Amino acid sequence: MKKRLLLADDDKAFHRVITRLFEGPDWEVSTAEDGRAALEHISARPPDVIVLDLNMPVMGGRQLLAELRRNPETAFIPVIIISGDSGPEEQAAEFKLGADDFVPKPFEASELAARIEAAVRRARRLLAANPLTFLPGGPAIEEEASSRIRSGSPLAFFYMDIDNFKAYNDNYGYLNGDCAIKMAGRVLTEVQNSFAGEDVFVGHIGGDDFVLMCDPARAEEAAASIAEKFDAAAAGLYSREDRERGYIVAKDRAGNVREFPLMSLTIAIATNEVRALDHYAKLADITAEIKKHLKGRPAGSGSAWLKDRRRD
Repeated sequence: MKKRLLLADDDKAFHRVITRLFEGPDWEVSTAEDGRAALEHISARPPDVIVLDLNMPVMGGRQLLAELRRNPETAFIPVIIISGDSGPEEQAAEFKLGADDFVPKPFEASELAARIEAAVRRARRLLAANPLTFLPGGPAIEEEASSRIRSGSPLAFFYMDIDNFKAYNDNYGYLNGDCAIKMAGRVLTEVQNSFAGEDVFVGHIGGDDFVLMCDPARAEEAAASIAEKFDAAAAGLYSREDRERGYIVAKDRAGNVREFPLMSLTIAIATNEVRALDHYAKLADITAEIKKHLKGRPAGSGSAWLKDRRRD
């Protein structure tokens, strides 16, 4: 699906520049010569990003931006201001109104294109973010994985879930259960940050399910770090009594009382090192198989990970 860009500017020459810059299979460019026409266009078909000139007839750029930010349906559309007045006071005023970025005139076409692409990515990730951890959610995860598959670059895809989370959640309550989910997100973010300068992606599918994507050459190092950090942090979520004995007593899904070890992580890893990964669904299938295998490990043995080494 094409991304939609709306250019609100009364300069027709600028319209031609932007249209030429973005014409192609990935973008659809629309234009409006005044703020009122832009607002009507946005109401009829909201764009993915708006490039906005401040000085337009009928309705100026500032008024249009204020209207967009007051309306819940348009409040999160990224808006990039293009202006000949690039002073710090001017920029501060536009950011205060709700602009997402400010590009002074004259500008480099490549810089403007990069800023527009970045604004759309940020907006999509924000809207798809998990409300508990604020990590990218399901749609953003699938989009990221599909992009990496298409690029053909080395890929390690981690699928992780928390063992014995339901028992902990039932026994300690939902608020503490939420704390456990947030803790898992923090552990993954810490590991992500420790790989400075590398393209590591972390996402939260929902519930106690998470993903991470990185270079396969660093996959085992990342998995070991995640397991160690999670096990150390998880122990602190239990009472002293439960922590010392290494389990809690709770009912299982059938209503039977049994012992549940402390929470740990199951980490299943699929890579394109020796087998082709041509679709997101294949990643899901491979990691589901590995996860099922790992779930058969001895109870209470802590977090575990396994990287797929099979060939097609």
